[in-house]
Amino acid sequence: MSANPFHSPFGILSKNWLVWRIGRRHVSSVAHLAHGVMIDIGCGEQPFRAVFDGRVSRIWGLDHLHTLHPNETIEVFGTALDLPFRSAAFDTAICFQVLEHVPEPLRLLEEARRVLKPGSHLILTAPHIWNVHEQPHDYFRYTEFGLKHLFRKAGFEVVEVRPMAGYFVTAAARLCYFIAHFDRWGLQILTRPAFFLVQSIGWLFDRIYYDTTETWNYLAVGRVPDGNAPDRR
Repeated sequence: MSANPFHSPFGILSKNWLVWRIGRRHVSSVAHLAHGVMIDIGCGEQPFRAVFDGRVSRIWGLDHLHTLHPNETIEVFGTALDLPFRSAAFDTAICFQVLEHVPEPLRLLEEARRVLKPGSHLILTAPHIWNVHEQPHDYFRYTEFGLKHLFRKAGFEVVEVRPMAGYFVTAAARLCYFIAHFDRWGLQILTRPAFFLVQSIGWLFDRIYYDTTETWNYLAVGRVPDGNAPDRR
């Protein structure tokens, strides 16, 4: 990940530095569940890979052939709806901001469960309030209850589903994405400081009044029950 504050999503002059940093904090809080060989489903550029350094022995990054992300971090090309791995092949699975991009989200979760060993965990994030992106492959938004329903239907035990921020972080993020429309024509001298200021205010207000009913995103953790993993091959 570039250290340039204008290009890194974590840089304080980027349009989404706050949600990326909040995301890293939430993922870090459950990283202790990860171990062994991990699969990163829809890995993209693997922005949270460093969170799992020293906790897992290997990370397999999987993404589809026509991904919009650079291919340097992708080790296996395939679809999340039919993972090209044997059953019970992995000790941990992660899937960040992918569930909204598949037309059959339950199938993704079923496949994740299939390739995980009994007792292993899936760590996943998915949006509740966000703009349409990566068109035309943007299909769904999720609530806490919808995620729990899908996890249980796929055969996971729900460990937790938590909102990742409140209303003011969501509002700040959405405003910054609007401001980003003007991040050109030499206006960067105005837009880049605005990114920092708006998100800082959103973070501060979220600490004063934390309304999670309009969170931008959820973190969900599921556990494969002990016993034999299903084999649908």
